[in-house]
Amino acid sequence: MKKESGMGLLAIIFIIVLIIVLVVLGYYTVKKITKDKKLEDIKANMLLIQGKCKILEENTKVNKNEDNILGKKVSDMKEDQIVAQFLEKNIIPEDKLDKYYVLSNEDLNNMEIDVQNEENSYYIVNYEEDSVYITKGYMNEETNEIVYKLEE
Repeated sequence: MKKESGMGLLAIIFIIVLIIVLVVLGYYTVKKITKDKKLEDIKANMLLIQGKCKILEENTKVNKNEDNILGKKVSDMKEDQIVAQFLEKNIIPEDKLDKYYVLSNEDLNNMEIDVQNEENSYYIVNYEEDSVYITKGYMNEETNEIVYKLEE
């Protein structure tokens, strides 16, 4: 009879280690892809909102009718917890709060775009400057900073 030299046990250990490495790499790859997709979705939503706001602002100028403006003024929503936390970061100057509007999900539906606010977050717009903010912010991978404005 031939005596086995133990290569079977080493092969099994090698296969188990290889499987563990592949699972870990797969997990982090899927996590990164999911995170990147989420960021791209937020940017796309902000671009859709910006485009629709430009149209609404132009219609307001042509018709000289403020009814096209959707949302509540940020200055009127200071008591809202999400808005208050956003304002604490001093991203929008205090003297310009009347020019910024918080968009609810109902406002976004009235814009006729397929966008909803992120959980515990709002989109905030300035119709005159075509700026769009998200109160939750998102991580800019290039600078490793949390940004709130589409242009950032």
